[in-house]
Amino acid sequence: MSARWVSLIVVVVALARYHVAQRAMPDEVRPAPLFMLVYGVAAVLMVVATVVDPGSGTGALRASASHWAPWLLMAAVSGIELGVYAMYRSGWSVGVASTSTQAIVAVVLVLVGVLAFGEHVTITRVAGVGLCVVGAALVTR
Repeated sequence: MSARWVSLIVVVVALARYHVAQRAMPDEVRPAPLFMLVYGVAAVLMVVATVVDPGSGTGALRASASHWAPWLLMAAVSGIELGVYAMYRSGWSVGVASTSTQAIVAVVLVLVGVLAFGEHVTITRVAGVGLCVVGAALVTR
């Protein structure tokens, strides 16, 4: 199996687990301590991964911290976590929340891809994004 398919499977499984866990979170669990625990454990796992990966020395860490993209990623992850937590606490269903956000993100990212990264828009991609939006609208009804 190619790396493209393996990576897709990993993301799909992880995102499905992510949404199930967020939706099933008890109401008494507060977001700040929850995400402190989640990201604390994730940090420990990444330390282990860094030790296992010989190319992940302090130079790689300095290079990561010196670019703007990791900082944007940190802000984005925090927004995703708090936003999804708030969506499910305010009553969104798991299927509607994930489908709605992913369809909107698909539209935004096509525009970002064209404007910021010079990606090409084809009629097939436009049709695909249109179907995502229509599908999300049908799911939310």
